[in-house]
Amino acid sequence: MQWIEDLKLAIIIENPTQIGRLMNTIPSFETLEDAQSALALMQEAKTFMESEKEKTLQELKKIKKTRSFLANTSQNSIQQEYRV
Repeated sequence: MQWIEDLKLAIIIENPTQIGRLMNTIPSFETLEDAQSALALMQEAKTFMESEKEKTLQELKKIKKTRSFLANTSQNSIQQEYRV
């Protein structure tokens, strides 16, 4: 079944956009074997997507810390300039 092959490929190349698109268009499966394969792949895709979500959250935290640091540094520099 082409949907299963497409999902396998999206997982292998770690393409979250393609995985999401495929998960939004889950077809009906004609055989039990196809349904079991699809279930296993969907579980694998879920694990991958959760991992990507965690990585994104960690990166957002780093960005927020950096922005806060830069804002504080900038504010301190301005204050020191005008004290002279």
